[in-house]
Amino acid sequence: MHDRSGLHSMVIDSLEDQIAVIDQTGMIVDVNAAWQQFGVDNGLSAEFASVGGNYLDVLRASSVSGDSLAAKAAQGISEVLNGKRASFYLEYPCHSPEKKRWFLMRVVSLKGGEGSLFVISHHNITERKLAEEKVEYLALHDPLTSLANRRHFNVTLSNEIRRSVRNESALSLIVIDIDNFKDYNDQLGHLAGDECLIRVGQVLRAYSHRAGDLAARLGGDELALILGGTHGGEAREIADAIHKTVYDLGMVYGGSKRITISMGVVSAIPHMDQGEDFLLEEADKALYRAKSAGRNCVVHEQLEK
Repeated sequence: MHDRSGLHSMVIDSLEDQIAVIDQTGMIVDVNAAWQQFGVDNGLSAEFASVGGNYLDVLRASSVSGDSLAAKAAQGISEVLNGKRASFYLEYPCHSPEKKRWFLMRVVSLKGGEGSLFVISHHNITERKLAEEKVEYLALHDPLTSLANRRHFNVTLSNEIRRSVRNESALSLIVIDIDNFKDYNDQLGHLAGDECLIRVGQVLRAYSHRAGDLAARLGGDELALILGGTHGGEAREIADAIHKTVYDLGMVYGGSKRITISMGVVSAIPHMDQGEDFLLEEADKALYRAKSAGRNCVVHEQLEK
């Protein structure tokens, strides 16, 4: 092991950051206790965790197996070792089965090492990343129903339209109004109204389980469901199922009045000149016809080729 004073040894081993010293070939010449413990806790090979192993070889082997982050790390470390850059930083996920984790790797030349030794440190940034995830989630979701908000809906619909244009695949959009929601809210109170929105939102979420699907609250009692890669027949089946499921929730007010929904459905294989505004307008037209027909029904407009 590389010589170091007893005090320096205690200081380095007291740090939570995982620290290793490597030479110009990538061979590990020293590690602190946190580095060794991380290797033990995660079942990593001795080549990764112990003195005498070659860290660059471990990263290169992982990159050959398809780990793009390992390849990026190997390249960055090699550039520092070869004097092409003074330092290298990389944020990366390292999730365990029990929890999410992120780390920041930092690689620099060891001071006083005359350019022959280099320090690699891994700093746990999980707390910051989780906070960033929470902020991002809150920015994209409705706080009451946890459905996507209008901003998230607009971005997703735009992306799904571009994907449909590129693949010449079907796309369906459902917009929904809760019938007589104001009366329900006025009679039973805002807490009951909120619970109604939450329960209807849960129904929508149950039917948005694929990658191209998104359930959203557009505002008030207006909800929407994007169904990526979904043709008209399937979209109508989903809409009918949602309509029945909401009815079966049995939310009653005013004695015998029951909460129902009106639904406008549009299915299309979009063209380049048909953006999210076009599809949303067509779905709104279908919803208007449903409400004009007496509410509590589904109107579907087929725009596919």
